[in-house]
Amino acid sequence: MSKKATQTSESVEGTQLAFIEELIKNGSTVLNAQTYEELTEMVDDIPAECRYSVGAIAKSKEDGSYSLRVDLIKP
Repeated sequence: MSKKATQTSESVEGTQLAFIEELIKNGSTVLNAQTYEELTEMVDDIPAECRYSVGAIAKSKEDGSYSLRVDLIKP
């Protein structure tokens, strides 16, 4: 794997960890991704023990990016 690919992979993993930490700390977060598939992968990375709900997926008319609000469900 090239150095650039490794840096990109590390930054994606760092972003994923950051949103999970924010979700657990604040109880909600908004996920942003350039593609629907990236957004799906981010949701798949939420730990299985977390119960959560999501809203509708929004698509920006400006840049075509996707966003999704995720809220934790309190037990």
